Amino acid sequence: MNLFNFILIIAAFAMLISPSAAEVTTLTYCDTLPVKSTGWADNHTLPLFDPTLGDLVGVDLAIRLDVLQDFRFENKGTLGQTVAVESDVYLLITTPDSSSISVTASSSISENLAGFDGVVDYSGASGRSLEGVTSNSSKTLEYPYLSDFIASAPGENVSLPASTSVRSNSLAPGNCIFEMATFTGSKLCVTYTYEPESPREVGES
Repeated sequence: MNLFNFILIIAAFAMLISPSAAEVTTLTYCDTLPVKSTGWADNHTLPLFDPTLGDLVGVDLAIRLDVLQDFRFENKGTLGQTVAVESDVYLLITTPDSSSISVTASSSISENLAGFDGVVDYSGASGRSLEGVTSNSSKTLEYPYLSDFIASAPGENVSLPASTSVRSNSLAPGNCIFEMATFTGSKLCVTYTYEPESPREVGES
């Protein structure tokens, strides 16, 4: 192979490589809903991609669910008992294409309680108070419909409905008092991957 043919091959290979590949960049926006009593419905509001920045080539969503729980037990029976609670907390996000993303955080509590000490105070040998038990879960995914996240006007936002619910299964005898309070918050981030708009040359119309 002579030098001229070798140069032609290198030039042809270079043309196959997208000149914008090295220029791809990302932009991330996040929105947080503070921790509050589970059972809420709210919206995550995020800026849409500004098409004047360039060509959008990817949309990635990252969701985090944070759970805070308080448990109280009191054994009113004369014999010692083991009490246990398992709970699943669900966060549901609705995307612009009307599909749903579900994130689940789980917790499991088990306590050995002595026979009733005569006072319902959730303490002592027959009672227990557990406050601030935390759990969390997260999920990331690539959103397929890029046009759903492109702004049609400057400063336009998108609101994604979010809601939470909890299901629990308690293993406690009938003579045991049990209380549970669940609080949840969520964080949603969108990352836009795009090829920046090429700067215009001087005098270019």
